[in-house]
Amino acid sequence: MTAGACASSALGRLPCAKTLCMMPARPPKLFYGYLVVAACFVILFLVWGMVLNTFPIFLKPLAEDMNWGRGDVALALLMGSIGTGIGAPVAGIVIDRIGARPVMVAGALMIGLGLLVGSQVSHLWQLYLVFIAIGCGLMCASIIPCSLIISNWFVSRRGAAMSGAFVGTSAGGMIMSPVANWIILQHGWRTAFALSGIMILVVVIPVVLLAIRTHPSEVGLEPYRADADDASNAEASWGVGVKEALSMRSFWQLSAIMLIIALVAGGLGNHCVAYLTDLEHSPDRAAFAWSLVMGVMILGKLSLGPLADRWSARNAMAGACVLFAVSIAILTFAQPYWIVVVFAALYGFACGAPLVLNPLLTSGYLGMKHFGALYGVLNIMGTVGGALGPVGAGLYFDSQGNYLPVFYFFAAMMLVAAVIAVSMRPLAVSRGDGATE
Repeated sequence: MTAGACASSALGRLPCAKTLCMMPARPPKLFYGYLVVAACFVILFLVWGMVLNTFPIFLKPLAEDMNWGRGDVALALLMGSIGTGIGAPVAGIVIDRIGARPVMVAGALMIGLGLLVGSQVSHLWQLYLVFIAIGCGLMCASIIPCSLIISNWFVSRRGAAMSGAFVGTSAGGMIMSPVANWIILQHGWRTAFALSGIMILVVVIPVVLLAIRTHPSEVGLEPYRADADDASNAEASWGVGVKEALSMRSFWQLSAIMLIIALVAGGLGNHCVAYLTDLEHSPDRAAFAWSLVMGVMILGKLSLGPLADRWSARNAMAGACVLFAVSIAILTFAQPYWIVVVFAALYGFACGAPLVLNPLLTSGYLGMKHFGALYGVLNIMGTVGGALGPVGAGLYFDSQGNYLPVFYFFAAMMLVAAVIAVSMRPLAVSRGDGATE
């Protein structure tokens, strides 16, 4: 290029080559996968955190207002578990075939409309039907699709990405538990139900439609990999099917862990606020304790994902299970409020494990090729545990007026889960690239 051309470029026409070389390079665009993680955070905040993690706040007021037993109300969670048992495998299979967005929209509709209908129930059977629909919607709109999507978008730092998204469940519980408690005290549980349903419909569905993409290829991208990682698609193409997984020891070990954790977390978590008020802690203090559980759970999720990346998911899970057991033992001495706070801190950190580590264990031991279907089937075990725990604890309390023997049983079961997690070993399974796992 001539000097005259460069001079003319300085007058605002075309830049010369020298000028182009001196211009700073454009900063790289933000990886779209981070937007996907943020969208999953919002969805989980509302769908899981606001709906499921606030149920302990509703249990006692709902039972007292309707003159139902705590076991009767907790049985609604069993009905919800039936819904998740139906929805989980179906959601996993359909997502593998048609992608996450339509399934998540359908799930959000079921939850939002279910809560609106639930605000008008007058009989137990009506509440049970509503919870069946909500349970099915939860599997379609939350943990199964979000786990699959994040696993698709991140090869490197998958644990950290999973942590970032699933913080939403505990953040929702932390923020919305005192809000729900205030609404219930001021306006009743029916209003709280209705407002939750409206939030799901007007926020979650637009977020899903605007931001969620099941695979990076839908926007012309590749999954996130660190420079040192193999850029091949071997991981995405490797994975066992459901039939093959049923013959694997690791599948049943993971099933047992998910069953036990759901049994304990469902049973203790949903009766924790009622138990604390039985000990004459005020409803506000009990609600604050549960909000603290949700808040510390954020720290647990942010810590356990990266720890799993560094130390393995099974070791992180084993440590969390031991912490579960210790925190439950502390809860049995919860007459002084400072002990309640200690319990909430330890239990909340441990509660960060399941939603973050379960999908990491699934993808690590069973592969990504059929992740949706496998995780859907595995969640049946979590569904069974999540149903038996709250109902069993509620029925025992209704008959004996005491939770302590149930809590002792829960602590023992968490130690069993820790032993199972430590004993997990990868199996030699062909990955389609000539390697074995």
